Formats: sequence, structure tokens, C-alpha cells
Amino acid sequence: MNQYERVDEGASAHGGQILKHVQDPKRWLVKVFIGRDAKDRKKYASKVVHGTKREARAVLVELQQQKHHGRLAPRGASRLADLVEEWEQHKARDVSPRTLKGYVDALHWYVLPTLGRRRLQDISLREIDALYGDMAAGTLPAPEANEEGRIEGWQGGALSARTIRLTHVALSRALKQAVKWGLISFNPAAEATLPTDKPKERRPLTLTEREAFIAASQGSFHHLLFLTLLGTGLRPGEACGLMWSDLDFANERIHVQRAVTPGADGQRMTAHPKTSKSRRALPMFDLRDPLLAHRAWQAERGLDAGGYVFTNQDGGMLAPWAFNKRELLRIGTAASIGFPVTLYTFRHTFATVHLQLGTPLKVVSDWLGHSTILQTANTYQHVSDEIATDYAERYLQRLAQATQADGKTAPN
Repeated sequence: MNQYERVDEGASAHGGQILKHVQDPKRWLVKVFIGRDAKDRKKYASKVVHGTKREARAVLVELQQQKHHGRLAPRGASRLADLVEEWEQHKARDVSPRTLKGYVDALHWYVLPTLGRRRLQDISLREIDALYGDMAAGTLPAPEANEEGRIEGWQGGALSARTIRLTHVALSRALKQAVKWGLISFNPAAEATLPTDKPKERRPLTLTEREAFIAASQGSFHHLLFLTLLGTGLRPGEACGLMWSDLDFANERIHVQRAVTPGADGQRMTAHPKTSKSRRALPMFDLRDPLLAHRAWQAERGLDAGGYVFTNQDGGMLAPWAFNKRELLRIGTAASIGFPVTLYTFRHTFATVHLQLGTPLKVVSDWLGHSTILQTANTYQHVSDEIATDYAERYLQRLAQATQADGKTAPN
């Protein structure tokens, strides 16, 4: 026996149908004809509505509009959790383990507890916007403890705009793949409302602080690592992944080929840098002689077996996430630097100093390995504003000088 019975006898089968549940008067099935399959069987897109007949009619109109714009697909049984599981395996082939882990964590911690059981065709833009709103407000379902009674990862509470945007990237890409696979006809996350991700103010070292830090780090096992990060702007993972074969001493060039990243289980491994632009060559600047001296020092102590330029004190692979922050704190304190110094502080210092000196933005962007020049401009917006103000003042001064010169040479 059918669960639903036809109630809108006047409606065309090709236009749409509204069916009423035989036992629940507030439950409706809305159907829209979308074509025939290879065996000439009719195909429908459908949706269950809980409410009044008027609300069911409104849904019917919405489905018909979606059909008109080619955004309807036959209803399937796939749920979001099923898609995520398959997409994770698919995505593992073209992203680094670290990037994949970020996607997986975001989806499992924030998205699946709320939308995991939802059928793909039923997920709406409104639900996704609500999810992001709950993330911002800290009203997501409480995280569950593991078998040992511990909560891993997210501990609850409001989430930052950056976290929400990163979660959106993972969800939207998974749903986009579902469109390609024919599971759904459009990506409901494509037009989601996202919070503004204002970049954090990055505090670089001043030139005086830079020299003070270098002086205070003399005698540190990682002195040359700090000097290289300050002198080249490499990402910490890229510096840790440098091998002696990447250094062209004859032409004084550094070739960035890889980065140290955490594997799926947190183990240290190397992978291609973040983007295609990250694989780059940049000047050795004034590091040729210090690097040659470091290679000899490393060989004397038997720390060069792996071929890496920088290692831990046992000669093993150096990982930026496992770096001893207390060493940075000790050196920063000795150098009278009044804020916490991180390994990324050196990259920001490199970029800021060059921009302030007038190095073209495109050159700095290429040295940093940014995917676009816009990324560099946005990251160092405060520096760009300072430079723009300085050039505006120079412009006005030049006009004033020209006016004064014309006045002196004007005929009486």
C-alpha cells in the first residue's frame, strides 16, 4: 500500500505533484518530473515536507524553479557522511597528508555531527548558513569523547572566522565533487555566507630587533636556521626540508623543492610545498659563506647523514611544529624583544623589510612563494598602506619643489 495519495488532481505530471501521507495529515511528498532514464522510465526529483499544504505548494514552486535552471537531480540514498568518506579517499591522491588532515578534521569535528545523516539532495544553503552561524556562536553539538574518555581536537566553544572559512573550503569541495559524480545537480555551499577573515596583525622584528636577535642567538644550535629564515623568508617547513643538493653555491641560488609536514599519524615526512608557486628558486642573499661553514661544522659532528641542511641535535629530520619554543623565548628575552617570537616571525620580518625598502611587490611575492600577488598584498596590507602614504608624501614634495623651481625661473 502506498504511503501517499494524490491530492492535486488538476496538476500536470510534467509540472509537479503534491501527495499527502495517508496517516500523517501534516506530511507531504512533493514531486517534479525531470525526464526519463535509458529504459524510458520516468524520473522525479522529490522532497518530503512537514507542514501545511500551502507550504508544500511553496516547495513545489521552488523545485520547479530549480528544474528550470537545471539544478535538479533524481533523489538518491547517499548521505553527506557517505560522500565525505569517499571524497577523503579521492582527495588523498592530490593533496598533502597535512592538507588532507585539515579537511578531515574540519568535516568530522564541525560538519558531520550536524549534517552527516542528511541526504545530499536535502542539504540546503539555509542549513549550511545555519551551521556556520552555530560555529561562530559556539552552539554546535558538544564534541564527543573517545573510547578513553578524552576529547580530541576541538574542545567546544566559538570558532574563529578563519576556521569557519577553512571548514567551508572542505565542505564546498566535497559537494562540488558530488556534482561531478552526478550525485547532486548543484553545490548548495557555493553561495554560503562566510564571516570576514581579517588577517591577524603580524608583528615583525624591526631592523634593530633583527640584529639583536641574531647577536643573541650566537652559540645556539639553530643559529644558522634563524639566520636563513630571516635572510630568505622561507616557510619553516621549507627550511627544514632543504637538502644540500638544493643549494647552488656557484650561482648562489636556493631551490625550494619540498617541505617537512606531519603525516596522517603526525609522523615527520617531506612533501611538495604548499602550491606550485612554492616550488621556486631564490637568491642565497648573503648566506653563501655561513652555509658553507655550517656544512663543514655539520660534517665534523656526523649530522649530515640524511643530507638535510638543518637537523635536530641527533642528526634527524627537524620538524617546525616540534621546535622548542623555549629557545626562541630565551633568545628573544636576551635580545630585549617585547613580544613572543615564532619561526614565522622571521618570514614576516623578511617580507616587511623588503617592502619598506621598496622591493617590488611582485618580486617579494615570488620570493615568498605566494600563489598570487594579491595574497602578498592582503597579508602585508599595513605595510602597503605605510608605503602608499610615503609615496603620496614624496609626490606632494616633488610637486612643491617643481612649483618653487618654476617660480624662481618665471619672467618678471
